[in-house]
Amino acid sequence: MVKFQYILTLNESVYAEIAADNAMKLAKMYNAEISIINVVDNSLFKEEEIGIQTELGQTLVDEYKQICEKNGISINNATVVIGSPVFEIIKMQEEIDASLIILGASKNKLGKIAEKLVKDVKCHVLIARKNTFGEELFSNILVPVDSTKDAEYAGKFASSIAHRSHSNLTACHIFPHKIKEDEGNEITKLVLDIAKSKGIQAESLTGEGKTADEILNIIYDKSFNLVVLGYSGRGRVSRFVHGSISEKVIHSATCSIFVVKSIRPERVYTVKQ
Repeated sequence: MVKFQYILTLNESVYAEIAADNAMKLAKMYNAEISIINVVDNSLFKEEEIGIQTELGQTLVDEYKQICEKNGISINNATVVIGSPVFEIIKMQEEIDASLIILGASKNKLGKIAEKLVKDVKCHVLIARKNTFGEELFSNILVPVDSTKDAEYAGKFASSIAHRSHSNLTACHIFPHKIKEDEGNEITKLVLDIAKSKGIQAESLTGEGKTADEILNIIYDKSFNLVVLGYSGRGRVSRFVHGSISEKVIHSATCSIFVVKSIRPERVYTVKQ
């Protein structure tokens, strides 16, 4: 059986520990293999500085390769390259057909590399933040629903993760106007049915107002530590990962964000308890 391939990026070295922690836990959950990459950005450093940065990057890569192996994680590749970080990470993703890229970030902030990868890479992206570091990986998962195919795919991934991590799962929809409760529950029913089919109890949550603001309020008020967002493979992004809404949720969320690309063909599944 071919293993899933994940990429752990270490360009944001201050968040490397958080990214590696999330990568190892997910790799154990899905029996995946990890490739580690650090890219020395040749647009930022002078020629005489590149050698020093390469050595620093190699030290970081070697450190986390050793940590992963000590934790029983299979390492496919661990490398330092010189070039454009986004280009080189996407190149590695295409070469090994990685299904997931994991990178660390601070709460309320997203780096330029992460922002570009979310938009350009043809695989899923996990933006790992501090609240999924440590003993618990994901304990409270939120799936925003916008009545598209993207929500169905995000629901399948969220349900799979919830099953494997024994997490709570909530589907939400935000209306721009006042609505009846039944109307909201009908829209979130898609994700609830997916969860139920996998033996997972899930809740429905609806609200009204500005979409991004309300999602951020829900994340904070209900202490969600993971949001799963769907991304269309039809050359169009859903309203939850597009424009001002995506920028506000992904940039301003205090929790980790899993961007699911429906362009990926792999099957997700649960396992018996």
